[in-house]
Amino acid sequence: MGLKYVVTKQVFGFDETRTAKFVPKQVITGQVTFSKLCSQVGQICGAHRGTVQLVIAGLVDALVNNLDDGKSVQLGEFGIFRPSIKANASDTEEEADASKIYRRKIIFTPGKALKEVMNSTSVTRYAVPDTDYTDGTGGTGAGNNDDDDYVDPTA
Repeated sequence: MGLKYVVTKQVFGFDETRTAKFVPKQVITGQVTFSKLCSQVGQICGAHRGTVQLVIAGLVDALVNNLDDGKSVQLGEFGIFRPSIKANASDTEEEADASKIYRRKIIFTPGKALKEVMNSTSVTRYAVPDTDYTDGTGGTGAGNNDDDDYVDPTA
């Protein structure tokens, strides 16, 4: 099925020209729930969904414990999770302490399998349905414009 995108207008620059450009932006077409993902993995592996949920819960616990210890965690072809910090610079070594850290985050680097999937997947423009009903041209086309009088069901 591949990736979908829409084209959006974006203004670049803060000068007086304020150049407008058109940029493709990704459209997320849905979300897979944890339960659905466990069912799919169970079907692929021949395991019960509950077993898959138990294994993934254990994986998350082990991942959390290792990241908390400052270790990176490699999950085979899936990728690597590693802890990271962002900190403000200091003029002296003595000033460079934990109080300068303003963000802690987890960085995920996809493995070979995920990179190959993303590099080979198709990309198509998403057709946004016309929902502008104000000009008489939008909508679903359910009306046939044969000058029938509209009957208000609340009247």
